[in-house]
Amino acid sequence: MLDIRGGRRHYVRRMHPLCRVNLIACTIAVSVGARSLGAQESAPPPPQPPAEPAQASESPAPSPDEAILVLRDGRRIMGILVGRTSETITLRIAGIDTEFPASTVDRFQVLPPVLERYNEMRAAIDPSDMQQMLRLVEWLRARERYDLALAEVDRALDLTPGNSEALRARALITGQMELAAKAGKGQGRTVAPPPAAPESPAPRKPFPVLTPEQINVIKVFEVDLKDPPNLMIKRDAITRLMTEHAGNPLIPSTAEGRDAMYRQNPAAILDTMFRLQARNLYPQVQVIGQPRSMRLFRDDVHRTWLVNGCATARCHGGEEAGRLQLATQKPSSDETVYTNFLILDRYRLPSGIGLMNYEDPVRSPLLQAGLPREDALYPHPVVPGPNGRGDLWRPVFQSTRDSRYQQAMEWIRSMYRPRPDYPIDYTPPRPSVAPPPPGQQADGRR
Repeated sequence: MLDIRGGRRHYVRRMHPLCRVNLIACTIAVSVGARSLGAQESAPPPPQPPAEPAQASESPAPSPDEAILVLRDGRRIMGILVGRTSETITLRIAGIDTEFPASTVDRFQVLPPVLERYNEMRAAIDPSDMQQMLRLVEWLRARERYDLALAEVDRALDLTPGNSEALRARALITGQMELAAKAGKGQGRTVAPPPAAPESPAPRKPFPVLTPEQINVIKVFEVDLKDPPNLMIKRDAITRLMTEHAGNPLIPSTAEGRDAMYRQNPAAILDTMFRLQARNLYPQVQVIGQPRSMRLFRDDVHRTWLVNGCATARCHGGEEAGRLQLATQKPSSDETVYTNFLILDRYRLPSGIGLMNYEDPVRSPLLQAGLPREDALYPHPVVPGPNGRGDLWRPVFQSTRDSRYQQAMEWIRSMYRPRPDYPIDYTPPRPSVAPPPPGQQADGRR
């Protein structure tokens, strides 16, 4: 279909709706220190939980190692490492010890200590985000760290006293602590304190996010007038539009025509604003809900793989993110979704090209970097592990036929073209913004 913005003709693609993928919000999972079968004869020493010397006898027992098995048929299985020999590996899964013949195992990884991952996850959670706090409680409970789980659930109850979900979690944890004590696992009613100050990560500087007004501006620019979300435009804004552009053929010259314009639906008024390029009035348009393109980004990209695959603590969501650092707190909020989108949209590789190729989405560096390196036009760089050893990076997509890859391409195709230059003053925490490529023009943009 043809659409006209600023007096120029260009094509607007109409997209079919995609299936939505509903996943829970980001949790931090770090998979480092991969060890091949037979590489070491003994597992690493378990982490030492924080405990006061006077109460050492009542402190919880060290947490067992967790491990991931990648079987030859492609399945990934996580559990507590119970034992391993040259012939079998035994994991405790949901309380049941399960043996796996070594011949069926392709790769074997021992995860970092629970306390180390707990500290990272705790630092990444917004102190006011009750749901994320309770997910952390459940994560600790599943790993039998009842002392830390109880401390976290009490922290949640301090935030929201009487919260029924937190109270249920507390009752479950205390019950399991009693059973563990009777079974001789060393976790009775005495609760070890939360990690001492030296082990707790220092408070991080708040990640700068877009304001509601800036988010609304992006929404306005991305509105598809053939399939608009709910819009609100006040009468004063329509009056200003007619006054500031009086004499333009798009503005009625008679009183009857002006009265009729006040009665037009908001999408028709916004169309006139676009045609007149009345950018100063865009903030007067209130977008209720999400434009289709931004809904696709939120549901099919941000929620499914960007935050939990790229923005983890040791990749683009942490202190070692390099030039491209993404927001991770409250990952489902408009503030985080739109901030990360703007960072990606403005980011430039050293060559000057952007992460998204809006004309040829399959060549987008953002998507190519998620493919196996041997298949990528823009391979993802190595992400060194602890002490600079190994490579923590894993591909997000198995191939270009991966459903998530296809959904991401559909999102890029759905964005408005030619690409607008959003009038938003935003500075990311890292110098990820570079000047646009030489010769880039703004003519014909909204």
